[in-house]
Amino acid sequence: MNIILTIIIGALILTLLVTLHELGHFFTAKFFKVKVEEFGIGFPPKLWSKKKGGTDYSINAIPAGGFVRLLGEDGEPSSDPKSFASRGPWTRATIIVSGVVMNLLLAFILFTVLLVLSNFRVDIPLGVPTGGQSLDMNFPFGTQTSKVMVLFVQDNTPAHEAQFQQLDEITSADGRTFGEIESFQRYVTGNAGKEINFDVYNILDRESRKVVATPRENPPEGEGSLGVFLGESVTIQYSSLPEKILVGPLHSINMIYYQANALSDLVSRAFEEGTPEPVTETVSGPVGIVAMIGAFIGATGAKGIWALVETIALLSLILAVINVLPIPALDGGRLFFSVFEGITSKKISPRVERLVHAGGFVVLILLFILITYNDIIKIFR
Repeated sequence: MNIILTIIIGALILTLLVTLHELGHFFTAKFFKVKVEEFGIGFPPKLWSKKKGGTDYSINAIPAGGFVRLLGEDGEPSSDPKSFASRGPWTRATIIVSGVVMNLLLAFILFTVLLVLSNFRVDIPLGVPTGGQSLDMNFPFGTQTSKVMVLFVQDNTPAHEAQFQQLDEITSADGRTFGEIESFQRYVTGNAGKEINFDVYNILDRESRKVVATPRENPPEGEGSLGVFLGESVTIQYSSLPEKILVGPLHSINMIYYQANALSDLVSRAFEEGTPEPVTETVSGPVGIVAMIGAFIGATGAKGIWALVETIALLSLILAVINVLPIPALDGGRLFFSVFEGITSKKISPRVERLVHAGGFVVLILLFILITYNDIIKIFR
């Protein structure tokens, strides 16, 4: 698939997720009769606009999301009964949090559909263990089983001839199961020169198959007996009736737990190694996400449609979580001020709130520029 087309598709997916978020604000504001001055898809410069019912609907040139502009959203008191600032704290909080709710609902729905179609089973790659050990992934919900996974197959090796594929989970070898890479490698090495019958499950195709391979007794240096690079994965099975009914929200919690653990591991490695590279090489912003989605579509095509849908659900979930955090200039920062007023009945000065959000906005823009620069460097490296 053409690289330009894949990037366009990636940008459209990201824009749709953000636009869905903004639609939450839009519909809730309309419900509470707060005036929506503009609803925009993409960011300026403006390509097209039309005014209807007091709202300016626009399509903009930069396909990186969308926005909703409400009357009085800067917090200044207003005599206009349709002003956002004229509403009570809990009404404002409801309008603010509605975008997060939309992204959560999308994640819940997509995860539910995917898990129902896969018999309530999901396989999560954990990558290559670092420092001799893998992530400590004891997920809160579901029954989990550790697996060995093929991350890469080298050419002209027994694994290549036997048609092992990338993202094959080793279900069993001669009927034996393996939860750790070391035990699997010992078994394969101990049976070098002998035919081994493997049962594998490819998490991209979502299909099981049998593979027969004979490990080499004297492999070239650095290749191993089979000729594969191995990593670890986890299979989660949601079996009980309550788990099946609530599988969307429960799996979303599992994914938040996974992302938090992965990020914590990256930060810990960065401190241990005295370099930010573990974080900068892994964490991506909008540009990196678009490139990742585009590359994924180009590499897998229709074959990876379910994995792509799973990625969209995960991105929607992450967007919801980031937005609800009490970070100035984001929904969570604005939500904090509204909830504080609702609980204490004390309204923080609009001037103070504006300064806090303005400062947060500057920090976010600088962070966005740094992350975008890092994304571009990674793309063209």
